[in-house]
Amino acid sequence: MEPSQARAILLSQHDRLRRLLTQIQVIADRVLEGEGVVAELHEQLEELRAAFAEHNASEETLLEPILRLDFAWGPPRIQRMLEEHAAEHAMFRETLAGPDLEVAERMGDVIEEIDAHMAAEERTFLSPSVLRDDILNVEEGS
Repeated sequence: MEPSQARAILLSQHDRLRRLLTQIQVIADRVLEGEGVVAELHEQLEELRAAFAEHNASEETLLEPILRLDFAWGPPRIQRMLEEHAAEHAMFRETLAGPDLEVAERMGDVIEEIDAHMAAEERTFLSPSVLRDDILNVEEGS
């Protein structure tokens, strides 16, 4: 897969996650205002958890082989990606866990943290200057 294709897939997943987060915030606000939409919130949270897990797996599966092509910067980028994923994704899973009402109460902070995480990825690992189709493989002489 070309780096630009991987980038497009991952950015599309970011867009989906952002849409889900926006929808969940609206529903969470309604729940906190006393509307009886807890079941709707629960469904949306389950969808978010699944989409987040899928995205995390996609990032590591798609990015690691592409980042390896850059012999100078690839290994440190891979190490950083894996370290960040281990710490941040565990934290996100934890903040999205628990009773739906508790998750609704902290949803604003959760959204802010996840959005900041995705924005940082877009500036680093998912940057067009990193995921470019013309990465040269010096060892192969290409």
